[in-house]
Amino acid sequence: MSSRNSLVRRTSGSRGAGEAVSPPPSGPEQAWWSLSPERARTLLLVAARPTICALAATVLLVLVVMLTTGTDLNNAPAAVAATWLAAHQIPLTVGRTTLGLLPLVPTAVLVWLAARECARAVPKRPTPVELGWLAGAVLAGPMLMTAVCLAVTGDAAGVTPLESPGPVSAFGWVLVLYLGAAAAGIASRAWGSLYALLPIEIPEWAVLGARAARRTVLRMLGCAALATVISFFTHLSRLDDAFRQAHNVTDVLGMVLVSLLYLPNVVIGAAGILCGATVLFGAGSVGLFGVTGGHMPVLPALIPVPEGPASVWWSVLLLVPLGVGVLAGIELGRTSDDRPGAPWATLTCAALSTLTFLVLAILGSGQLGAVGWVGVDLLMLVVLMITWLAFGGFVGMVFAHRFLAPTESPADYDEYETDEYADDDDYDDDDEYDDTDEYDDDPVEYHDPAVEVDGELVEDIDDDLEVSIAAPGSEAEPADDIVDVEVVESDLPDQDKTPGR
Repeated sequence: MSSRNSLVRRTSGSRGAGEAVSPPPSGPEQAWWSLSPERARTLLLVAARPTICALAATVLLVLVVMLTTGTDLNNAPAAVAATWLAAHQIPLTVGRTTLGLLPLVPTAVLVWLAARECARAVPKRPTPVELGWLAGAVLAGPMLMTAVCLAVTGDAAGVTPLESPGPVSAFGWVLVLYLGAAAAGIASRAWGSLYALLPIEIPEWAVLGARAARRTVLRMLGCAALATVISFFTHLSRLDDAFRQAHNVTDVLGMVLVSLLYLPNVVIGAAGILCGATVLFGAGSVGLFGVTGGHMPVLPALIPVPEGPASVWWSVLLLVPLGVGVLAGIELGRTSDDRPGAPWATLTCAALSTLTFLVLAILGSGQLGAVGWVGVDLLMLVVLMITWLAFGGFVGMVFAHRFLAPTESPADYDEYETDEYADDDDYDDDDEYDDTDEYDDDPVEYHDPAVEVDGELVEDIDDDLEVSIAAPGSEAEPADDIVDVEVVESDLPDQDKTPGR
C-alpha cells in the first residue's frame, strides 16, 4: 500500500470524512457583575435618559412660571427640586401648610417614560441577572436625582419656607414607582422570563382573571371619565365663579393648567362615587346617598362635583360598576374552557380590579393644606367595589354558560400586541447573544455504521479519469492514476433487513 494512502474512519464522533466533532471552546463563566461595553452603554441610557428628560422639562416649566409671574430667580434651584419631588408624589411642607394631594399627570408621564425605556432595553432571551441589572438601572437615575433634590431643599430651608421632606418617605415613593415601571416594562417584552422567576405556578384561571381585570379597570375609568364630562357640562354655570379669583390671563392659564394636571385625581374620585363610596373634602363629603358641605378649593377641575342634597335617581349610577362586572363575567364565561375554574377567574378579576383602584385612590389622595384630607374613603371603596364587580361577574358568567356560545380566548392574541413589536430600538445590535450556548449541553451524536475507506491520493489527475475497483484480497498493484477503494460495511441488526448500499 502506498505511503500516500491514509485510513480515515467515520464513526459516531465525526460529522464527515476527516472532520471530527468537538464541542465549541467555552471559556470561564463571567461573573454576574461583569458587563460587556455594549450592555453597559444600554443600561446607562436606561438610567440617564428618562431622568435627564424629566429634569429638563422640570427646569423649563419652573423658569416659564417664574418669569411670567415675576418671581426672583434666586429661588429657582429650590423650586426645581420641589417640583421634582412633587412629581413623584412626595408630600411637601411650605411653612405650616402640608401639600400631600399632588397631581397624577406628571407621575404617570415619568413612570411611562421609565417603563418604555426599560422595555426597549430588554434582550430577547433575558436571564435573571440581566433583569436584575435592568431593574437597578431603572432605579439608579431617579434615586440619584432624588438625593440631589433632598440636598437642595435642605440647603434652601433657611432661605425659603420650604421644608425638606423625610428621606424615608422620599426614597420610598421613588422606589415603589420605578419598581412598578421596571416590572411593567419587563413584562411587556419578556413575560415568559418574568413568569419563570415566580416560585409557584400560576393557574390558567388566574391568568384569565388578570387579563379581565385590566379591561375592567379601563372600562371603569372610562365610565368615570364620561360621568365627569357630563357633570362638568351640567354645572357649566359655575365656571365664572371658578375664575373669579383670576386677575389676568396668566392666572387663568395657571388655573387651567393645574386643573388639567389634577384631572386624573378627579376621575379616580368619580369612579369611587360610582361604586357608592364617598369622597372626603376635609369635614365635607360627596356621595351618591348624601352631600355634606365643607370647604372646597376653587378650581375648574372641581366644577363636576355635585352639590347637595342628593337626589334619589343618583342611586341608579350603581348599575355602572354592576354592568362592568357583568360584562367581565360574560367574557370569562365565554372564553374559559375550565368550567370549575371560571368562578375563581371571576373572583380574581374582581379582586385585582379592586386592588388597582385602591392603589390609584391612595395615589390620588392626600392632605391639602387648610382643607384637610381629600380623597376617596378607602374602606368603603374596597368593600363596595369588590362586591359589585364580584356579584356582577358571577351573574355574567352564569348567563354566558347558559345562553351564549363559547368563543376563542383573547389570551392567544394578547401576546402579539402591536406595541410589543415596535420598530424603535427594540432589537438593537448591542444585544449580545451567544448562539453556541444552545449546543454546549447537548452534543450532536451520529449513529451511522462505521465505514473504512482505503484510498490512494493522486496529485496529477488527467482529464480522463480511470477508476478501478479492486476486489477484496487482490494483490494486484494499482497504477499511479488508479484509485483503489474498499468499502466495508458493518453488519446490520437482525431486525433491520435493509439491503446494502
